[in-house]
Amino acid sequence: MKYLTATTLVTCILTGVQGFTVPDEAAAALTFYDEMSKVGPTWANALSSWHCPTPAGSSNVSCDPCGVDSWWGNFAHLGCRGGTTQDDATIPGRGIVTNLHVTDEHITGPVPQQTCLFKNLKELDLDGGNLSGTIPEFLTTCFPDLNELDLSYNQLTGTVPAFISAIKTMTELELESNKLTGTIPPELGSMPGLTSIRFENNKMVGTIPSSFRYMVHSNIILFMCLPLCKQNALPI
Repeated sequence: MKYLTATTLVTCILTGVQGFTVPDEAAAALTFYDEMSKVGPTWANALSSWHCPTPAGSSNVSCDPCGVDSWWGNFAHLGCRGGTTQDDATIPGRGIVTNLHVTDEHITGPVPQQTCLFKNLKELDLDGGNLSGTIPEFLTTCFPDLNELDLSYNQLTGTVPAFISAIKTMTELELESNKLTGTIPPELGSMPGLTSIRFENNKMVGTIPSSFRYMVHSNIILFMCLPLCKQNALPI
């Protein structure tokens, strides 16, 4: 099995033969694989399909992470939805990596800064693993247009950081089933697009901030129980 290499990618670009994947995005996938496969066996296993040649008929080149068959790419856990708003996975995107869903793969280590290689991410799901450490601030600078962040069912510690509120495009924030402590930052109440937020099965204390009274989507509170809702159920 021949794995994606820098030589393969550069050769395709220099000869004018490009696949569906935008060249910079293909390079990002290459680098992400190279770096994360060295972190440990769980990452190497999760990314084991990130190799070439990609399936025949899915591209006009031998190494094309996105392909043309759908907006779920040729590499597992990678979606190339591009700028489309289609929910139909059979409709390809624009060769831009927008979704990274490494779910239930028991990945270890901290939330990897290497995810910043994908500059157009809309969804970052690393749930169902054994990630440790705190929620990193680089998420706000690398992904200012993120719609969904799912770090649930890991081993994350520390508090829910207020800086997450800087991502105004966020609609889903899922942090349940970790080891998070502290209180809910009131700044999260200023996130206008949130429709789902989950904190349950952590070690958090305190009450629901009054800033959540002004959030548009009233069903948001349902996902923060328990015990926080018992202590302060807001009449929204």
